[in-house]
This record gives sequence, C-alpha cells and structure tokens, in this order.
Amino acid sequence: MIFKGILNGCASNIVAQAEELNGFIREHLSCGDNVGSTIFFYSKKEEKNALLGLVPTESAELIRVARYQPENILKALETVENAEKADLYLFPSGFAGSEIAVRWAYRMKGSCLVQVKQIECSGAQLIAKKTVYANHVLGTFKLTQKPFCISLAKGSADSQAIAVRDKLIVTEHDLTGPQKDQFIKHSKWIPTETTKDLAAATFLIIGGRGMHTKENTQNLKKIADALGADFGVSRPVAMSAWTPMHRMIGVSGAMTNPEVCIVAGVSGAAAFYAGIEKSKTIVAINTDIRAPIIKAADVAVIDDYKAVMAELAKIILD
Repeated sequence: MIFKGILNGCASNIVAQAEELNGFIREHLSCGDNVGSTIFFYSKKEEKNALLGLVPTESAELIRVARYQPENILKALETVENAEKADLYLFPSGFAGSEIAVRWAYRMKGSCLVQVKQIECSGAQLIAKKTVYANHVLGTFKLTQKPFCISLAKGSADSQAIAVRDKLIVTEHDLTGPQKDQFIKHSKWIPTETTKDLAAATFLIIGGRGMHTKENTQNLKKIADALGADFGVSRPVAMSAWTPMHRMIGVSGAMTNPEVCIVAGVSGAAAFYAGIEKSKTIVAINTDIRAPIIKAADVAVIDDYKAVMAELAKIILD
C-alpha cells in the first residue's frame, strides 16, 4: 500500500504532529509492502531545513504556500497528486486535520474516517478503529473505497522522535502564487498566549468541577506553581471559563503522560481519563468514593482536596 502523511508546517505544533505520525506509522504501517512519503506544507523559507529533520518517511514533498488556509491546501494537494495518488492519506489529530481529511476524501471520491486510533490493511479494504459513544466503546469500521483518508486520534500512538536520515528523497513545489477564486482577500495573524505544552509535563496537577469556583481554581494553580507542577483542568472547568481553554486535559485538549499526575475534584469521565491514562502514577483526591477516577487511580485519597493539597504543599515546601 502506498501511503502519504500530510503535515501542517505552518502550525506551531509541527514537532508534535511529526512525532505523532511517526509513532502511528511505526505501529501500523512499518511491515509488509507499505511504502510511505510525507507531504509538508509550510510558508517560511527559513523553516525548510528544520522541517526536513522531521520527516518520518524515506521521501518528502515540501509544498510552500502563502499561508495555511484549507482551500489553498486542498488545491495544492490536487496539483501535486495528479500524477500519483496514494492508497492512504494520514492527517494529523485535531480539528484542522479532520477537516482536510473529510474534504480531501470528497474531492478524491474516496472514503474517510476521523479520529482513528488503529488501522489494519486487509486486501483492498482498510479496517479502522476509533472510540464512539462518548469514548466508552472502541468501534470497528471497514473502508472500501480508495483513497482512504483518515485523521489520527489524539494519543492514538506513542509519539516517537524522528531519526536522522542519511538519505532523504525530497521534491519541492512553490505554490505561493495568487490563487484563483480566493475568497480571503486580507488576513492578519494574532498570536495567542505563549504556553507550555501540557503534553510534555512530567508533574501535573489537575483540577475538576469539584473546585466549584474560579477563585478555588486559581488557588489550586498557585499551589501547583509553588510545587513546580504544570496545571491543567477538566472540560467542565475550562467551559466555565475558570481557566483558559489551553489548560484542558482529555480528548478535547492535551493528551499527557507525566511521571506524577495529581487529580483533584475530578469525577473521571472516559474522555478526560484518556488524557491521563499513560501517566506513570495517578493520585486522585475526591470526596466521592464511587467516582470513576478513584478506581482508575494508583493512589486514592477520599477527602476534601483543599485540605489534602494544603498539607501536601506544607510537607514539600517546608
């Protein structure tokens, strides 16, 4: 099977994208007669050499565009894929990857599935698995119409660093020229708050709905800062605007694997737990002994999180 990984080199998380794709390829496409290449979209010339160090396959196509905009990306793909179409296209996790996967499958008259965790090639078919029913069930799907276009699920594979290659076949395309029927005439990038990637945290403290108020959330963050831990929250906390959205943990936020993860006032829904299940040690603090997170934790403390965290800070900091 011929497969191609599509990476958005215009995004700030390009290293995470490449390592995620590398892990997925090694787990699911490294055996048999599979032949792969990587398509990198980028806009800044000075970033080209850095991107070449992130190629997880034996060959790469670098496509320079004026900016990342879905319609531009789709038209660029049509331009470079006219000669030789792949059987399988792999797109990054997240909304942008899923959007392009669906739209590309429609244009190529192929089949599509988003947020895929596992794949298995079976003759002319592709067997793909993804979580369904609020992440409680792993569903199996059969794709029969090529090309198969899938986006990866967050945490679908262990991210793996890219090995330096002695030989790399590179093809370059410059598609920065004006696009016909371009509906965006002017654009301006406004950078968001610079934050540490929670996916790389080694010590993580997470607050949940049990904090009850924004003030309590801020107090827990202060304790996390004092202990040298990164601070995250569950979805209900982020949706209540008690913290910025980038602190959200789970399938809608960061997928983490810290050495130590302390979870305070979190019930432990499946979508949240998926974001911490790879932690080496999970400590859950909750007043509800029946909360799902209690059964999943390595250490469970049935008590009010305020008293426990205050005492823990006193022990560590004194």
